[in-house]
Amino acid sequence: MVTSVVAYILFLIVGVAVVNEFLSARARREWRLLSDYGLVELGEVTRHTWVMLAQHIGVGKRESLTLSELRDLVHAPQADEALRELALAVAADESRRRSLHELVADLADNARARLGRWAPVLVEAPFPHSMTRFVRLQARLTRLQTVLWEDSLNWRPSYEGSGDAEWIAERIANIIQLGSELDLELLDVVEHPDLWGWGVKTPGAEPAR
Repeated sequence: MVTSVVAYILFLIVGVAVVNEFLSARARREWRLLSDYGLVELGEVTRHTWVMLAQHIGVGKRESLTLSELRDLVHAPQADEALRELALAVAADESRRRSLHELVADLADNARARLGRWAPVLVEAPFPHSMTRFVRLQARLTRLQTVLWEDSLNWRPSYEGSGDAEWIAERIANIIQLGSELDLELLDVVEHPDLWGWGVKTPGAEPAR
């Protein structure tokens, strides 16, 4: 009888361990699905940010260029100088700078909201480098927003970059190039991009790199 009781207890222990492992594996899959969606949202807002800024300064229009073609222009030889020149033309013109401020404010608010929404989920994600780069993108965008906001009020410069068209142009070019790399980087760490319409089978989608 003692042998039977011991065997039954061991059976229960093994059974509980198997069930717990099954539940843990299912929870991990569901949690990864949630974190994947968070990465997709951050990737989408990153893509929206650099594309809208590139269009605004005159790199090209999505109406006539595919996303890949616009990305190639951003990373073409001598693209750094070309981006700065285009951005400087916007930053040096009062009316265009005002329009730029409105765009940057919308982009920064959107990126800030997405980051705040997903930071608690992704804070312990196994891809900290991508998250750090997104935070860097958001920080640079927010700083640009602050500089343009101060300029729009005709206040005397209080921040580095305020009233400095060269600084504004450099920051815009940097955000565009960082964003155009980061959206692909975020896609690369999504486990199942096809679930969110980012896979290579999606019409017009770019393959992961």
